[in-house]
Amino acid sequence: MEPRLCSDFNLCITVQDDPQKLVPLLQAQLPHSIPLLRRLQHNLAFPSSTARLLTTFSGVDPPASSPWLAAYVDLARGRETQMTIYSSVERASSAANADTVADGTGINISTVRAPPETLAHVRAQLLALLSFTKTALLSEYLASLETDKVAGTGTARVLPNTPGHIPPPPPQAFLIGNLHTGLLALLKASGNYTDPQPVPGVRIHRYDNNPYIKYLFRGAFVTDVATNTKADPNAINSQNKVLPPGYRFHDRYGRIGVLPHHYDLIRARTHLPRSNETLSRIPGLAVYVDQGQPRQPQLESRPDVAEDEDGRGNDTPIAWAFLGLDGSLATLFVEPEHRGKGLAELLSREVMRRGMAEGGIWRKKDEGGDEAVWVHANVLATNGASRRVLGKLGGEVGWTVTWTVVEV
Repeated sequence: MEPRLCSDFNLCITVQDDPQKLVPLLQAQLPHSIPLLRRLQHNLAFPSSTARLLTTFSGVDPPASSPWLAAYVDLARGRETQMTIYSSVERASSAANADTVADGTGINISTVRAPPETLAHVRAQLLALLSFTKTALLSEYLASLETDKVAGTGTARVLPNTPGHIPPPPPQAFLIGNLHTGLLALLKASGNYTDPQPVPGVRIHRYDNNPYIKYLFRGAFVTDVATNTKADPNAINSQNKVLPPGYRFHDRYGRIGVLPHHYDLIRARTHLPRSNETLSRIPGLAVYVDQGQPRQPQLESRPDVAEDEDGRGNDTPIAWAFLGLDGSLATLFVEPEHRGKGLAELLSREVMRRGMAEGGIWRKKDEGGDEAVWVHANVLATNGASRRVLGKLGGEVGWTVTWTVVEV
């Protein structure tokens, strides 16, 4: 029996007891449901005992005549994203081709369009979800924080504060990621995304004034994972493009990807903190460089990567990228002295191809053709350089999203 709780908003929230059964529903809502679908699929591969899949309907069949909402909630993620929310009104708004408004800076911010009574219903669903999370899940999370504090344990939620990193949310608030800007606007008193005043009973600690633009990629980058790479580990796609001379996708021992002793370096180059556990559970790829090319010094001396006779010692990556817990292209970085050589584009394309291979986290074997595969990426609307990279990769602009910290 699925646990249900009805809120003050006369809406019931269901805790789905078999999240796997919701996968077909979310697949049918692609690409609009991609953040929630990918996050759910990752949890099916790496289960979290504290994660819950919440819906505004019971069973696996939502009502056809009214909007519905689903959310992945794992408060134990702490300063990493705790909630991913999808509303069916997002898809309906896109189909209506009326999904953006310009803010004061000229950036188009996606909205959700529906009759006023429908938007009021979606707002009530959002408030019911937040209320349920506070009532049913928050106390257990806060108790676990106290236990961790006494025991000196914990993972993502107790990453140390580092200058330049986004600060953790207050323990009693929820860090919501990949949230459609139109849904956040429904939590504003005026219904306007840029309005600083939330609806009564809600406190918005922070959100992205300049939102992220979601780019969508479909099919074209996906090839047989065995093609080319067995013959040449540096070959990256069906066109047999390779990295520039002197660069490779493996270290001097032939190991592909980002290695555990590189995690501190990864965190030092980003304002988005990710725990060792998270980095070990998401597909990543790194670029290494041969002797004679400029190399970034390591954070510390390590005997396992000392210089050897072939000149490939001190193998610290000079570029890397991951597919995050939500399957999005994430943490793409190229050291400054290696930029301008096309590494970001080649690395991005390859990590998407490998990450979405059949039999992986997000794609079962024989699960449709390449055209059924979607990948997404988020880039700040003001980050022109990254937007150009995603455009060169063939990414199409989908909608705008935000990361926000909300308390009820």
